[in-house]
Formats: sequence, structure tokens, C-alpha cells
Amino acid sequence: MGQALNVLGVGSESLLKRRSLLDSQWNRFVSGVSAGAPLPVRDDIVSSWQRSAQYTQPRHGSAPADDLYVTQQMWKDSILSQAVQREQEQITQLAKEGELVAGIADTQGRLLWTLASRHMRSRAESVNFTAGGWWDERSVGTNAVGLSLNLKRPVTVFSSEHYQPFVHDWVCYAAPILHPQSGELVGVLDMSTTWRRHTPLGQAAVTEIARSIAQGLPQSLPKAELEIYALGQARVIFRGKALHLPLRQVEILALLALNPQGLSLEGLHAALYGEQSVSLSTLKAELSHLRRILDGQIGSRPYRLQISVWADFVQVWQALHHNQTSSAFSLYQGSLLVQSNSPELEEWRHCIDAVMDKALGSCEDPTLLMDKLCKSTGGSELVRERLAELVDKPKW
Repeated sequence: MGQALNVLGVGSESLLKRRSLLDSQWNRFVSGVSAGAPLPVRDDIVSSWQRSAQYTQPRHGSAPADDLYVTQQMWKDSILSQAVQREQEQITQLAKEGELVAGIADTQGRLLWTLASRHMRSRAESVNFTAGGWWDERSVGTNAVGLSLNLKRPVTVFSSEHYQPFVHDWVCYAAPILHPQSGELVGVLDMSTTWRRHTPLGQAAVTEIARSIAQGLPQSLPKAELEIYALGQARVIFRGKALHLPLRQVEILALLALNPQGLSLEGLHAALYGEQSVSLSTLKAELSHLRRILDGQIGSRPYRLQISVWADFVQVWQALHHNQTSSAFSLYQGSLLVQSNSPELEEWRHCIDAVMDKALGSCEDPTLLMDKLCKSTGGSELVRERLAELVDKPKW
């Protein structure tokens, strides 16, 4: 396939004409000359340019980038890492023969892994198309990674279709990696080279490999980078791996999940300890330990989680609030952290239990109750009582 990409390229004269036209239209757009007038450019590119103009300005330079060590750890823990291993030989061969740089981005547009041919290595490094580089639209405007994430379909971005001048010499092919069972977006595969090497076969090859990567994904996906189960038996999963945490640290994570806007040190102390005579330095030490466990993903001033979070107690409360009884029953495995004496968590525990009791008491569906009874021990006594009431209820 790599040889085919080289041999069956587009004629240089045709590419030059296309680039010249795009250069002209890009200049019209960024200068404001085209305001209100239609551009002879693809609709998805124009829409992306319009979004990009709200986020960033055209500049010479590179994409923003995260710390390489942290990114490498994220890649190691990512479900994509295992799936890509099966296709790595093919990607390596394609990159070498097609003189490409390949990259895998997460759902935020951050590159977790790249592999470059000699032709593209220095070019990729100069613009941070490397592990840790951010290629979402908000960071660098129109590009194949960001556009594929936005549209959730394969895209090609050629030369000056890119919003930033520092990638106008590139052509990039990207395809979303979609979970084969759920259809959920897991990441994006991108393969890029210089614009004169553009070939229509590039997009087809990348789309095919992205599908192959998706086939190697585990059958069930993590709900978020951090999953907190605190109804009944407490457990915490970080990037697909179970963490063995003491109750106090689970309490801190639960409080941060309940306060996504963040908490001051004093606010978190009050929510966690109440009137207990525990020093602020003790809480700081707990937070420092948790930050190390979560690869630094706890911010400060205010203290907040900086990764995607899913928590069963948040989900059950939302389900109850929207009268989604079936969802609430499946989520509720027992009271919220029954051993916790955190004032805020105690309040949440009582609220969830009270609303759950009310939902059970008003449930008129024996099948739903039986399903709940069979799948969980949480609240089983209440479920049995309600079932007994329905069985004994006179039928008129």
C-alpha cells in the first residue's frame, strides 16, 4: 500500500493550481475580505475556519504541547495502545514508504503517540506534531485531527485548508477510531506528509487502518478516565486500572466529583472533616498523594479534577432527578460510602437514599423490581417489601 501511495499521486501541476487557489481563499478569509461572500472552498473547511477564528489567530510557530513523560504514561495506560500494537508494523511500513508521519490522538485532540519517516521527522518536531502536541481546533484551528474529532468521520485537509500557516505545506489524512460495539469515539488516526505528495489513496489507507485498530479494542470501554463507584462497595478505576485507595482518598475524589467547579483548601476541609480537629497540612498531604496517583490530574486554587470523571452517585442522582427509574435502579448498589462521616457526603447519602426510597415506594412495575432484586443486594429489603405490596395489592 505504501508503494501505491507513492506511485499513484496527483499531478504536480494540478496540485500547484489547487494550492494556489487555496492560498488565495485563505488570505481572503483571514483578512476579512470574504466576509459575507461565499468561498470556493469545501463547506466543512469554511465552517472550521469560522470556528477557528473564534479560538485562535493565524501565526507562525507550533502547536501547544504537554509534558512528554506524562503523555507517554497516558499512552501506556490507554486502551488504544494495545489495539495499535496489532497494526504498528503496517503503520511503520506505510509511514516509511509513503514518507509520512503517523499519529494517534485522544478524544481531546492530544497526540499520544507518533511515528515519523525520515522525510517528516524534523518537520513534525518543528510544529509539535509529536506525543503531547494538541491538535484540536481550539488549539490550532482547522486541521485533520481536530476536524475528524468534530465531524466524527474521515477527512483530508490539504495545504492552506489548514488554518495555521505553519502546516500549509502539509496534507493530512485522518479517520476517527470508533468502538465497533458502541460506536463511541475513542480517538483519531492521522497520517500526514508534504502537500506535493498528496494522493487520493491516502485517505482510504488511513480509514482502513483506523477500522482495524477499532477491531482490537476491548469489548467494553471505560466510562471516563476516572470512574468512581461509591454506592455500596467502593472502588475507583483510573484509565482502566483499579486503584486500591483508603476511604479518606475515595472521599476526597467523591467530593471533587460533586464539585467540578473546584473547592478551596478550606472548603474541601470543611466538606471532608467538618468540626474534626484535622490540620490543613494533613489534607494537603492527602491531596499530594492523590495527585501523584492520578498523574498530576488534580488542579489547585481551587482543587479540582482535570480529567473526565464518571461517578455512580452523580449518575443515580441525575437519573432520579429526571424520573429515569430503571436507570436509577441499575446504578443503585447501596448507600453512598456508608462508613464516611464527611458532612457533605453524609448529606448526599441521606438525599439519595430518601429519593431512592420514594422511587421504590412508587414503582408499579414488578418486572423492574424483580430485575433489581436479581442483579443487586443494594436495597434488596426495600425491593422485597415493595414487591410484596404489589403481589398483595387487590386487583379490581
